[in-house]
Amino acid sequence: MKILALESSTQVGGVAIIQDAQVLAQRSSNESRSHSENIHPFIQQCLQETGMHLSDMDVFAVGQGPGSFTGIRVAANVGKSFAYSFNKPLVSIDSLTLLAGPYAGQGKPVLSIINAHKNMVYLGYFETSGPEPIYLKGPLAVPVRELKDLIQEQCWVVGDGFSAFEPYFPEDLKKLFQRDSKISDYPQAATLGLMAEARAKKGQTLDWKSFIPLYIRASEAEETKKGILISPLK
Repeated sequence: MKILALESSTQVGGVAIIQDAQVLAQRSSNESRSHSENIHPFIQQCLQETGMHLSDMDVFAVGQGPGSFTGIRVAANVGKSFAYSFNKPLVSIDSLTLLAGPYAGQGKPVLSIINAHKNMVYLGYFETSGPEPIYLKGPLAVPVRELKDLIQEQCWVVGDGFSAFEPYFPEDLKKLFQRDSKISDYPQAATLGLMAEARAKKGQTLDWKSFIPLYIRASEAEETKKGILISPLK
């Protein structure tokens, strides 16, 4: 099975081609404002590296968010267009699950936190004993100051929300967190492709019209219009 995976929901955007649980090619960039400029060259580079064509793909995979409102649409629009044009199924996986994906099978809980700005994080808390992380809490958007009320046991923590707000975590909360420097704090296209292949083999696909982005919060413009203020850190 051949998968083209597209992920652009956060600061790091990327493309990967997966076949039979192997990452054949991948490209990524941390220039969030350039996702729309990079995604097509990255696709072409990955196709050339593998000697494949878009028509060879069995499934197209796209990141669902949460994350950047604009970023989510970049990968989603491209993936949906390909799925429509080639009459192929789509798989979408949310950003929080992708962050926790590399911990699958380890057993210890994983906390995925993405910087949602305004002193908030997007949060997913996962059980990881099986082949794919399973939500215990979330997906949620919560003020940073409320994390201490949601997490009471030792867990792995992953995501750019950690580096953004670590100085504001109380010491008793920091003692519960463990970090793995080898695992990225941003959702990866390769992880998306590998997880999407496993889902596709189980028939867990959708058509291009059924994709729904996971925004959780309103856009910044909508929140400003409603008078929603920055949540205090303490």
